[in-house]
Amino acid sequence: MREGIGSIFLYNIIILFIIIVFGLLSATISYYKAFKVNERMLYMIDKFEGYNSKSEEEIQNFLTSIGYTYSPTGQNSCPKTKDGGVLLTSRSAKHLYCVYYFSDDRGSQELNRYNGDDEPIYYNYAITSYIYVDLPIVNAFKLPVFTKGERIYNFSDDQRQGDRI
Repeated sequence: MREGIGSIFLYNIIILFIIIVFGLLSATISYYKAFKVNERMLYMIDKFEGYNSKSEEEIQNFLTSIGYTYSPTGQNSCPKTKDGGVLLTSRSAKHLYCVYYFSDDRGSQELNRYNGDDEPIYYNYAITSYIYVDLPIVNAFKLPVFTKGERIYNFSDDQRQGDRI
């Protein structure tokens, strides 16, 4: 018995290490999947030139087909604004996600160049999806993943998406 560490203690260290490694691996994979969902939804919004009924229908079909988290109450608990964006997600959404519309996405250099003109030149969308985790001991919780899309040039004046709420 010249061992400094007993075998039971060594097994406990190995089991703890395996649990931590698999926990980090599953968290990384879940975050990657949520980011992919956000990017795909932003692609659908760009495809239909805004968050309208066609893009909303395709987003719902996509989320249903991949088995994304279903909201049992049908109500999203999204804040009305986020980083200056206005919430556009309909109240009867079946899935847990939030879509935000940013009407004027100019930087300070562009505002100075156009002398603070009130006409919006760029707009874009942002999406918050959720990583839903259901652990037996801790219970269920969700973690938000926020993704902001690329700027879109405003060719016309009828890009008033913020009035849709």
